[in-house]
Amino acid sequence: MVLYEYLVDSFGYNEPIMMNAIAYKNYSKPWISKELADLCACGKLIRFEKGVYYVPKMTALGPSKLNPQKIIEKRYISSGDERIGYYSGAAFLNLIGLSTQVPNIVEIFTNNEASKVREIAVGQTRVLLRRARTPITKDNVAVQSFLELMNTVSPSFFDDERRRITSEYIRQNGISKKDITKYAGAFPDKAIRTLVESEMIYYVAQ
Repeated sequence: MVLYEYLVDSFGYNEPIMMNAIAYKNYSKPWISKELADLCACGKLIRFEKGVYYVPKMTALGPSKLNPQKIIEKRYISSGDERIGYYSGAAFLNLIGLSTQVPNIVEIFTNNEASKVREIAVGQTRVLLRRARTPITKDNVAVQSFLELMNTVSPSFFDDERRRITSEYIRQNGISKKDITKYAGAFPDKAIRTLVESEMIYYVAQ
């Protein structure tokens, strides 16, 4: 199997390929880098940015474009079956239907960030990365996202429709008072104040 076939079989078309995720036989990184450059030169591979490639599909308008959102997801939200981050701020409000506003900058809390806060660009998308308040896993991502929501908005934010949407999120993710007690200490006091004053606490399971 040549490297190109390995890339297609392992990652597919129009999917981000991180340089450090390529493990082709026992070949060295310098050899792989040279082969990637050759594949880019002949158009079989496209370099999106340093360390990130993708295998394009040909369309009537030329090679397909890679969606930057896929890179953001892979680097900062989910790594394989492992959950490593969550959206916050306006991005989370939009995600669960509490707002129709498309954010100018995507805010993310992630395990893959050492700085307290840092702004980067992925293609044309601006991303504000924040260090996880406490390690994020698939088992606690819902309650952390919920507490971050409480920390972001004010009690007056919740009208009847927003209360309905948020209570449905609580129900679907099985968020309990026990979960909130376990993780509340990692969040500012404002999160619990908003939870109580907005009366969203009454929708949380025992």
